[in-house]
Amino acid sequence: MITERMNKVEILILSADIDPVLRYLSSKQCIQFIAEGEREGGESQSDGAMADLQRRLDELGSFFRLEGAVQGEIPLREDREELIREAQALLEAAKPLVEAEKSLSDRKLNLKQMLDEMQAFSKLQISFDQIEHLSYLSVRIGRILDGSLEEVSSRLEKRAVILPLQSPREIIAIATKKGRWALDSELKKFRFEEVKLPKDQSGVPAEIVARIASYLAEVEKQLQDCERKSESFRSAFATKLVCLRDSLRMLMALEQIKASLKLTGSIYRISGWVPHNSVFEMTADLEKITGKKIAVQLFEPEEVPSVKAGKRKVPVRLKNRKLFKSFEGLIFAYGAPLYGTIDPTPFVTVLFVLLFAIMFGDVGQGLVGLLLGILLTRGRVVSWRKWQKFGPIFMVVGIASMFAGLLYGSFFAEENVLVPLTRAATGAILGRPLDRLVTIMPAHGSGKIFAFFAFTLAVGAIINSTGLIINIVNQLRLKRYQQALFGKTGLIGALFFWYALFIAVRVAMGGKVAVLDFICLGLTLLLLFFGEPAYNLLARTRPIFKEGLVTFIMEGLVEILESVSYYFSSSLSFIRVAAFAMVHTVLSVIVFKMGDLLVNAPGGLLLKVLIVILGNILIILLEGLIVTIQVVRLEYYEFFSKFFTEAGERFIPFRLKTPGGL
Repeated sequence: MITERMNKVEILILSADIDPVLRYLSSKQCIQFIAEGEREGGESQSDGAMADLQRRLDELGSFFRLEGAVQGEIPLREDREELIREAQALLEAAKPLVEAEKSLSDRKLNLKQMLDEMQAFSKLQISFDQIEHLSYLSVRIGRILDGSLEEVSSRLEKRAVILPLQSPREIIAIATKKGRWALDSELKKFRFEEVKLPKDQSGVPAEIVARIASYLAEVEKQLQDCERKSESFRSAFATKLVCLRDSLRMLMALEQIKASLKLTGSIYRISGWVPHNSVFEMTADLEKITGKKIAVQLFEPEEVPSVKAGKRKVPVRLKNRKLFKSFEGLIFAYGAPLYGTIDPTPFVTVLFVLLFAIMFGDVGQGLVGLLLGILLTRGRVVSWRKWQKFGPIFMVVGIASMFAGLLYGSFFAEENVLVPLTRAATGAILGRPLDRLVTIMPAHGSGKIFAFFAFTLAVGAIINSTGLIINIVNQLRLKRYQQALFGKTGLIGALFFWYALFIAVRVAMGGKVAVLDFICLGLTLLLLFFGEPAYNLLARTRPIFKEGLVTFIMEGLVEILESVSYYFSSSLSFIRVAAFAMVHTVLSVIVFKMGDLLVNAPGGLLLKVLIVILGNILIILLEGLIVTIQVVRLEYYEFFSKFFTEAGERFIPFRLKTPGGL
């Protein structure tokens, strides 16, 4: 029930053994490093070359659509130079394919844009003197005095389309607007002489459009051939490329980690936090890896000077079984508990399931949640695997909703299907048959409604009390005795809350409020008011009023008012549990009422079935989301606020990461 015990470790290790040791620590995920040093002089030339090589491998992987990582563990490559040579050789082998495909793709795009605008130009029938007004193209028509058409086409292959006109030396050159300067510069080298056509001549000769279309078709054919070659290369070298890429990334990650470690001569010092139950196994394994050329020193948290001084927090790891572990994310989303305090995960799990079931009780809809949880847990649906850790939550919540649905007598929002089963069970057990065990919205009278609201208030009182007890225990474990005894959520605050509950229950059962009740409540509030000076007297701490008498009185009055309103609001907040349970029931009734209204219409039975199905889907999605939000809100604001007075630091184990998440 307490957060997992931690030790600080200091490991001295030879530089020759550092890579396999770091790889082992990454695979075990058993240590959170404490950074102690940085490499001087910044990034070396070797590091820069490796980073550039890594970038090129990443780009090649993206080009071949290889975004994932190699399956299984990446082998640690000791032969760094050989790894670099293999990577460079693979890059050189792929370079012609990459360049050809990129060049053809650019060529295809340019030709397509040219063709589209030339076709639009021919339809518009504008005059040639308006050619320069085209938004995308620059067109030059004339003759070359030096050289040949082939030479001009070769020089401008990637930047323009060159088409012959009446004679081999008469051409029309088409380029993009941004490429017109390069076009004019190259044409000038061939002594290009522009021809001014009649201003009233319009349209684009059909053969020009056809020639561009022919060029485009040829480029598309070449591109398809290039893509086939790329796919063949991908099939042959995909695994090798991914291995090289991720192995190189692993080496770079190791270098970055080593740069953060303290290095003295040829000895590295690793400092970090390790769970106590992993220390001895880790030490034994490291001795095997290094041939016992290693020194390990352990420290308890209270022996670490920075922890004793309050400058450093001990990281927290929670140790729970699979079901409880799936709820840890809910806790860490709020904050990590302090080291050495109670692990709230079991309480959070039970309370979450209980509150959800009360507000979302239905056998059929709960069954949907159970089946969804089973699918998520098994990971059969590939696209859902990232949500796999939430599978146990859906399963246990679904089972709880099914149980609550049995009590409410609801099956996919229908309230009569389970009546025969409930009558038979209650007749055998209670001696008299009942349509349902729990009636949220009775047809006559409001007594059961008030009883249900009272039940949810009682659940809230238990949840609030649990939070108070956790806080008192935590503060005592942390040796914060003033907060444990005199705090708003400490022992005195809890006594005020519990006595107020006692009075409320007695009045609800027909009793009366006595003078003694006011005395007891007043006494607890008085102790809250004088909590700080009382503790200072008991602890012999001076001065008794640290901020002065006036400040003490003002803060004490505010503390009293805040405590009373805090406990009152946190209790009434659980009325929402009953309210949302009633909303769930009302939505179910509405679904079937709408179906009944249409059942006598043409095709009414089909319409009713459709409405029932769509209505249940809406309830599961909309009401399920709303109920989840309300449960989380109650957990955070009413339960966690009792004992989460200070956030701790989550244990984040060292892990070498690659594109696949290794």
